[in-house]
This record gives sequence, structure tokens and C-alpha cells, in this order.
Amino acid sequence: MSDEKLTFEQALAGLDDVVRRLEGGEVGLEEAVVLFEEGQRLLAACRERLSVAQARIDELTASELPAAPGADEVQAEPF
Repeated sequence: MSDEKLTFEQALAGLDDVVRRLEGGEVGLEEAVVLFEEGQRLLAACRERLSVAQARIDELTASELPAAPGADEVQAEPF
């Protein structure tokens, strides 16, 4: 499956599997390098999905919302 079609959860599960296999210590050097590269790819996919989600949340929360009652009042600083 291409990175564009992976959900965040799928990419995270794949990354978890890569970490588990690397930490298991039962892979040879060449396989470890391939797994490391796969982990880097999956990590990038996770970061991209999180970035898109954060941008969407920022967009949704940036719209003009009515202020909460008393929000424009100046708060006294505690002693």
C-alpha cells in the first residue's frame, strides 16, 4: 500500500512492528538497514497525517467564535 493511502493508525502500527523487530535483535545487518528505512518512511507518513490533522484543527478553531461571558474583562493579578 502506498504511503498516501495509509491511515495514521496503519502507519503507526507498521512503525511499531518495525521497532519491535529491530529491538528483538534477531535480524541481520542488511535486514536491519531495510527495516530502518521502512521505519523512517512510516514515521514521515505519521508526521504528515498529524500535520494535516493539526492544520485542520487550527482551521476549525480559528474561526470567529463569540467570546465567553466576561472574557474581555481584565483579570486582576494574584498577590
